[in-house]
Amino acid sequence: MKRITKFSILIALCAFSLQSMAQKPEPVYSVVRQIHNFDWYEQQAKAWKQEIDNGSKDKMAWVYWFHANRYAAFADAKKLEESKAPYFQKAETILKMAEKAIPNSFELLYLQTKDNTGGHKSGDIILKAQAMKPYDPLIMPELMNHYQFDQDKAAIETVSQKWIESNEMPQELLATAYNNLISLEPNAILLVNGDNDTYPAWVLQAGKKIRPDVTIINIALSCIDSYREKLFAVNNLPALQFKNDADRQSSAIVNHFIEKVTDRPIYISIFVDDDNYKKYSNQMYLTGLSYKYSKEPFDNLAVIRNNVENKYLLDFLKQTFNNNYAQSAVNQMNTGYLAIFLKLYEHYQASGETVKAQKIKELAKNIAEKGNTTDWLKYFEK
Repeated sequence: MKRITKFSILIALCAFSLQSMAQKPEPVYSVVRQIHNFDWYEQQAKAWKQEIDNGSKDKMAWVYWFHANRYAAFADAKKLEESKAPYFQKAETILKMAEKAIPNSFELLYLQTKDNTGGHKSGDIILKAQAMKPYDPLIMPELMNHYQFDQDKAAIETVSQKWIESNEMPQELLATAYNNLISLEPNAILLVNGDNDTYPAWVLQAGKKIRPDVTIINIALSCIDSYREKLFAVNNLPALQFKNDADRQSSAIVNHFIEKVTDRPIYISIFVDDDNYKKYSNQMYLTGLSYKYSKEPFDNLAVIRNNVENKYLLDFLKQTFNNNYAQSAVNQMNTGYLAIFLKLYEHYQASGETVKAQKIKELAKNIAEKGNTTDWLKYFEK
C-alpha cells in the first residue's frame, strides 16, 4: 500500500511538474523577431495572465500578455475569435486594465503606442516613453517611425546609431539589408514594405552611412498622407494625392513611382508582395534581393552573379555561432535568397561550373531546411 501511495505521489508530482513547465511564462517578442504557432501564444497568454492575477510586480508581464494576445491573432485569427478563454482579451480591454494596474509607467506608455482606437496620440506617447527610458529597445521601432514621419534626419541618425549599439537588431537582418542596398545602382529608389525589410535598411543608411544616395520608401507608410507628403517633398519626388480611400492602395504607390519617376532607377524589394506590381511583372528583372523595373531587357543574370560573387556578405548563411533570440525570423528572411540562388544554380549547371553549382545548392538546402521551405529543393535537383 505504501508503495502504491509513493508511486501515486510520484505520478502527481511529475504531472504537476509537466503542467508547470507547459505554463511557464516566457518573453513574448514581436513577430518580427520570433515566430510561433497559435498554441504557443495561447500558452503564454494563459501563463502571463496567471502571473498578473497572482500579483506579479513585473510590469513587463502586461507587455507580454498583450503581445501574446496580439500575436495569437496573427497566428490564427479564427481560433482566437472562437476562443472564450479569459486570458484572451481585446487590446482595449488589456489597456484599460493596465492603466489601473501600472499607471505612469514606461510599460504602459509602450502599450498605449499600440492603441489603434485613436484614444492616444502615439507621437506624444512615444516621446514620453523616450524621456523615461531613452532609446530602450522596446520602443525603437515606434521612435524610428515618429522621426521618419517628421523627416528629422538628425534624430533618425541618432536612433539608428543607438539601435545598432543596443545589439537588439540581429546582425543577419543587417547583413541582408546591406546586401540589398549595396547592389543598387546610384541614386536608386528602393520600395520596401515589411518591418525586417525596412528598419535594417533605414538603420544602416542613417547609422552607418551606407548608400545615402538611395531613397528608401516604405510602401505601406506611403499610403498615409502625412508621411508621404513630407517624405516626397524632402526628396523632390512627384506629389501623389488619392482621390478617395478606395484608391489608397499599395499598388498605387508602386504605379506612381513607375509612371512618374523616369530619371532614377526603381527597385522593389523581393520581400514586397508581387500583387503590388503585377501590372508591370513583365518589366521586373530580378537583380538580387530586389527587382529592377526596366522597359528594356538587360542581362540581369550577369548582375545577379556579380552581386552574389563579389558584393554580398553571405557567411552568416553558412554558419552562425551566436545565440540569436530572433533566429526564427532570421530563418524566414533568409528564404529570400532562394530565388537568387536558383537562378545562379541553373546558370552554373548550364555553363558546366559544377563546383559552384554544388556550393550554391548546399547553401540553398541549408536555408530551405531552416526556413521550412523545403519545397524549393526540388528545383535544385534538375
